[in-house]
Amino acid sequence: MGTYISVFLTHDLSSFRDTTEAPTRLRQTEATCCEVSDYWRTVQPYEPYERNETRWAADEELDYVVHYAGPGSLWLAVTPRAARIHTGGRWRGFLSIPPLRRVHLAAFRSVAAALGSETMAISHDSTESVHEMFWAGATQSACVAALQASLGLPQASIDSIEPRVAAMTKHGVPNVWYLERIQQVASGSDTSQST
Repeated sequence: MGTYISVFLTHDLSSFRDTTEAPTRLRQTEATCCEVSDYWRTVQPYEPYERNETRWAADEELDYVVHYAGPGSLWLAVTPRAARIHTGGRWRGFLSIPPLRRVHLAAFRSVAAALGSETMAISHDSTESVHEMFWAGATQSACVAALQASLGLPQASIDSIEPRVAAMTKHGVPNVWYLERIQQVASGSDTSQST
């Protein structure tokens, strides 16, 4: 049991229930998301239960959310007003292991860009009140406000974790979060800048 990574996004899907539009948009992210699978194979080649998905697909449809499963032990939940990525990656490893962080960030950024999200809020999944708000249909903005109320201001940069935060991973789960602006470039690829 551990504390996993959670990423809150917006989306501009025409309908959160359209299980054709989201996977079609997510196709452009699959190569980047497969790099997460490649990373896990290099560090845990003995794991017999590793998921071998190479494409995004609808996993479960409920009244208030559609779940998608993708490559790299990545999952996406889409509600009418927001989206959330969750992973098999642990928060402590994300903050303290640069190669793990690098492949996950690239995947998160590509999914955010594919969904039309201008920002992403990255935190651990032990923020129960924020997650309850998400499942109740809150917007990403409301989830961001709740993260700030629970964890304080976001950290400066997700690309360069402060040494004091990385050191905290040795003894527990750092109660920090990050807010990043996603930028689209004309070529259709995406880049990002921290806010």
